[in-house]
Amino acid sequence: LNHFHPDAPGQLGEFQALDIRTGETLWKHRLRVPYNTAALTTGGGLVFVGDWERHVFAYDAASGEQLWQSRLTTMANGYPITYAVDGRQYIAFGAGGPLGGSSWTSIIPADLIPEKRNPRQGNGIFVFAVPEQD
Repeated sequence: LNHFHPDAPGQLGEFQALDIRTGETLWKHRLRVPYNTAALTTGGGLVFVGDWERHVFAYDAASGEQLWQSRLTTMANGYPITYAVDGRQYIAFGAGGPLGGSSWTSIIPADLIPEKRNPRQGNGIFVFAVPEQD
């Protein structure tokens, strides 16, 4: 999986899955804001990633279908992690820090993305339980 910030009219973020053998794009998603976290792929075929608008997403690794999203109170950044407790898997996103506060809003001019909103300041860890499989 690869994520980058293409030069595309009206779209500042793109997240895509590539076939490692051929380099072929398997699927992709475009947003008006960049994706900014590392991608985390689970053994169960889920991919987790965050964007600059404080969203975190779960995608199906094979199809690219968006399975879930949540909006945090501040921007996720860095590397999401996964862990298990009593057999239940969790995904954790670190959020906040120097780029999670209002300072990041000056990076993208408001005329490019007028609907962007300033995140609340602060640091945190947001943890989500992965649904149990049948």
